[in-house]
Amino acid sequence: MRNILIVLGALLLFFSIGRASSHQTYTVKPGDTLYDISIAYGITWKELAELNKIKDPATIQIGTQLRLPSHAKLQTLRSDETIVPISAKEKDLLVRLVSAEARGESLEGQIAVAAVVLNRVQSSRFPNTVWDVMHQPGQFTPVEHNTLPKHGDDVAVEAVNRALRGEDPTGGALFFYNPRTTQAADYWATKPVIRKIGNHNFTL
Repeated sequence: MRNILIVLGALLLFFSIGRASSHQTYTVKPGDTLYDISIAYGITWKELAELNKIKDPATIQIGTQLRLPSHAKLQTLRSDETIVPISAKEKDLLVRLVSAEARGESLEGQIAVAAVVLNRVQSSRFPNTVWDVMHQPGQFTPVEHNTLPKHGDDVAVEAVNRALRGEDPTGGALFFYNPRTTQAADYWATKPVIRKIGNHNFTL
């Protein structure tokens, strides 16, 4: 009986070690955000944060080894693929919105604004198309007031293209605002700022 128990214990130990070692990991590199890593592996950033007990997604350190869920798989996009479906008309509108909202910002700042729109498309809290997200009442003043420029510049085009390929300097933000010009300072004060880029604060 004792021998059987020893064998069973050894088998349990073997399988538990096997399960533990089968967990994929990812080592955080310079410039990585939790959101970018989650997109790369086809999972949600919240799932990644919960698995690794990360309370503040903006504080992950370079060199940190993150555990990945067993179903995580490195995603690869073809040159003609984007992280969300987008028509030529929607893309043109997004480029013009970036030009309107982030004119004068760095390329990173303009990618960030484009990424917010795409993050909303992927969020259950917002409509699931670029067109509907951008035309949601009370969200994007240049769209609502019909003051978008007729054309976006080359920087805005590059920013949108890079955001569509999965770049997101904000780490998954769903909102942005300029703290110097906002007329809703009290409201934004209730939102945690996860990234500051140029003149904009980015929040969830």
